[in-house]
Formats: sequence, structure tokens, C-alpha cells
Amino acid sequence: MKEVEKGLPEGVTFKTAYDRSALIEAAIKTVTGKLKEEMIVVSLVVLVFLFHWRSAVSIIIQIPITLAISFILLNAFGLSSNLMSLTGIAIAIGVIVDNGIIMSENAYRRLSEWQNSDEPENI
Repeated sequence: MKEVEKGLPEGVTFKTAYDRSALIEAAIKTVTGKLKEEMIVVSLVVLVFLFHWRSAVSIIIQIPITLAISFILLNAFGLSSNLMSLTGIAIAIGVIVDNGIIMSENAYRRLSEWQNSDEPENI
């Protein structure tokens, strides 16, 4: 705002009524921290229940890719990353992880059934 004020006529100033930048920065820190925690928990859950490290890696890779695509699309459509969008992204992280675990478990189960079956058939 100080840089913009330099181009204004004399005596004209900006008065910021409410600065939300600190709140948004805190929300970004929280999302980043929760993202790291979630990656660790997801890794442990998948490893404990499936005993399959590649499934855990595939789910962990999905999270940052999806977040990057979300921010790219927000920027492409000219939307700001306000508290509503960050909250929606935080909720979406849970959905992404849930779907990743379900799909990995289903693929792991189907491959196991196919390997144990007597007749070769299409998956």
C-alpha cells in the first residue's frame, strides 16, 4: 500500500481497516502442517493394514499433485486463495486420502484374488 500511495495526489492516503494477510498466512501454515501430518499418518495406516509400501507412496504422491492442480486452477480462473478456498482444500485432502486408500485396497484385493484363482480371466 505504501508503494501505491506514492502515486496518489498529496494528502490522499490509504487507511487499512482490516488486514487479513496474517490470518491467511496462518491458515497456509496450518494447511502445510496438517498436510505433513496426514502424509505420515496415511503412510502408517496403509503400511499397517495393507503391508504394501507402494500403495502408501502412490497415495502420498496424490496429495501434493492435487493441491498443486487446485492452486493452478484457482489462479487460472482468477480466484484468490481466501479462507473459504483454503478450508475447502483442507477438506478435500481428507477426501483424496480416503479415495486413495479405498482404491489401493480394492486394487490390492483384486490382484490377490486374481493371483489365487485357478482360471485366468480379465481383471
